[in-house]
Amino acid sequence: MVTQTTAYTLRAGAPQPKTQCTIRANQTNLQIQRTSGFIIQTFKAERLVSESCEDNSEILCSNDMIGLGGNFLNASYTAQRFLDPDTGAIIFQSRETRDVVFIEEDEVPGAGNL
Repeated sequence: MVTQTTAYTLRAGAPQPKTQCTIRANQTNLQIQRTSGFIIQTFKAERLVSESCEDNSEILCSNDMIGLGGNFLNASYTAQRFLDPDTGAIIFQSRETRDVVFIEEDEVPGAGNL
């Protein structure tokens, strides 16, 4: 059985300080009022799709990975202790992650509530 997982990440720069300074002066005193905090500026988002399988009989080739022109970011496999009774082949638990897809922030589920 294949389970597909989708993860979203907002792309953001480092927090930037936000300071507003107001100076009021009159003849008797000088008042300085400051408000400060941080803002995070986001730009686009990433969507990552991973597929997990308990009984995969094949692993990806090197050509399937991004570095050699494929569409997969990473993959991991664990060989099971038993063979497929019908074919005698090794069975793997697998997790394969496709390349990141850049999307707009409003396409991220729930991002409108932030």
